[in-house]
Amino acid sequence: MPELITFWREIDAAYMYITLVIIVVYLLIRPVVNWVVLTRTTKLLNYIVSSLLILVLFLSGIVLTTIFDRVLLATVMHCLALFGFFLTVIHIGQQFFRKKRKRV
Repeated sequence: MPELITFWREIDAAYMYITLVIIVVYLLIRPVVNWVVLTRTTKLLNYIVSSLLILVLFLSGIVLTTIFDRVLLATVMHCLALFGFFLTVIHIGQQFFRKKRKRV
């Protein structure tokens, strides 16, 4: 039983650390992506997105085929999904309030 409690404490800490890293990376990369979109350099944006996808697939393959813990990969995926969900909710909320202001 104490092993299970220790396991859950480690998972909770991992969620906090991974979510913090995701937020920091998002805040650091956002200006670069905005610049790429504003300058309409779609080739650079395609390169960045495809490189990120290849990197994620490559690292996922490494994690799944070696002795790394699969729980860590699941934790990262959960954090990314939650972060994406909250970004979507914020974006929809902003769009809703912008349309509401235009009507008034």
